[in-house]
Amino acid sequence: MKLKFKTAFIIIFMSLSTVFYGQNNTGNKSIQDDEISYLITVDKNNQKVAKVEVSFSPKDSILYMSSGAYSLPKRWATFVHNVKVFNTEGKSITVEELSDAKWKMHTSLNEKLILTYDVHLDHEDFKWSSGIDGVAYSNELGVFYTGRTLFILNGKERKDIYIDFKLNNDWGITTPWNKKDEGSNTFKANGISDLVDAMIFVGNHKEISFKRDDFELIFALGSEDIIAQEEEFRSLANGVLDYYIDLFGGIPKSKSDSPFSKTVVVISSSDATDGEVVGNNISVLIEKNAGQFSKTISRFIFAHEFFHLWNGKSFSPINEDTEWFKEGFTNYYTIKALHHIGFLNDESYLDVLSNFFYQRYNSDNGVGELSMTNGDAKHDHWGLIYGGGMFVGISQDIIIRNATSNQKSIDNLLRGLYKKYGGSNQSYSIEELISEMSELSGIDQTDFFKTYVFGTKKIPIEDYLTMAGLNAQIDQGSLKIFMNEKVNQDQKNLINGMFGKLNRNE
Repeated sequence: MKLKFKTAFIIIFMSLSTVFYGQNNTGNKSIQDDEISYLITVDKNNQKVAKVEVSFSPKDSILYMSSGAYSLPKRWATFVHNVKVFNTEGKSITVEELSDAKWKMHTSLNEKLILTYDVHLDHEDFKWSSGIDGVAYSNELGVFYTGRTLFILNGKERKDIYIDFKLNNDWGITTPWNKKDEGSNTFKANGISDLVDAMIFVGNHKEISFKRDDFELIFALGSEDIIAQEEEFRSLANGVLDYYIDLFGGIPKSKSDSPFSKTVVVISSSDATDGEVVGNNISVLIEKNAGQFSKTISRFIFAHEFFHLWNGKSFSPINEDTEWFKEGFTNYYTIKALHHIGFLNDESYLDVLSNFFYQRYNSDNGVGELSMTNGDAKHDHWGLIYGGGMFVGISQDIIIRNATSNQKSIDNLLRGLYKKYGGSNQSYSIEELISEMSELSGIDQTDFFKTYVFGTKKIPIEDYLTMAGLNAQIDQGSLKIFMNEKVNQDQKNLINGMFGKLNRNE
């Protein structure tokens, strides 16, 4: 089973009559200087071809697509056909195809233009190292796109981007953008990154929404067997959302330079369980007739990536030397959340900790060789950064709880970072993390970090788990954890905190 966490849709047909009349199809208003509008039509009888019309005032002579698809010589342009450009009088403009999914228009830049092209949904015919879940696919209910696979762009900055969908009457659409008018299929994206990082599902899927204050979490259930599990996914989303809000004391706070108020989670069935994040949106594929482990991984992917809306989006590190914190502590709170909502019980929580996370950590050849501060190596050394970072979180949580009779914990650290940096463009440093954890425990943690984070020594996680009152030992390279029958009240409280009971002491 592969895990990856990253970070992303659309479809099309259009009427060329608008080309010759030069009208903007999003409300029949003229295109302002900085505006660009897309008309996307999807026909369910030919759902593997999307046609796009773009009305825009050119910023420069270059058309381009977002980065990605590096294994293909033409990048995302591999799937783009029939690129044509017209002026508002219907005169054809010469377009020269360049390398790396770019085109050059040979025209003056002082007139409105109409771009048309087709996107063929052939992405599943190619092998993707990170999986199809962050690219584009079709199934029995409709089509899924990430914005980077669909949109041809012009200009590096755009403030007003309108996207209009022309669909079959019985098809619906899920996107992370706000609607221009209620009841319409016209949306507005807040800039280019908001456009290309979008995930969109068009079809007969089931959409369910969860609102908390000014934030909305939207699930698109993209296959029949997933729709049949709607109530379970409702319980999962509500429980995890409320747990994270309770932990941090508020909804995600977007930074001023990358605002967001919605997150789309697309869930479909497939031959294998996988997941990806693009921007603020999450795609999860769940193996059909999956066993319990695959089911656990699919829930883990969602809960992990969703936590990043706080730890990663609301507040973020200065540089990559704290990826162990961003990813590892997120892992820790992911299994806390899954235990809190009842998806994991005490036994399965400890089983995931030992038989998945410790195995990944122990088998990573970077352990003992590389410092966790090598954050740029996180995809090649998942066990070291994601697993090792998680064990740093557990160890520090136990140290703090043990030193303060469970009055303080890592909960306080995360809540403090959210309060201090949430929604701002400032970032925390590794030195600040060390200082905060030392202050919370009242014990200088410099040596701990010098040894296990900056240094390369393996974390003796079994010793810290034993300190918490658990029976833990390493047996032939495997971590064995059992509940002790006899623990005192402080240990009970500590274990409950490890399992997800929040510490509200400030």
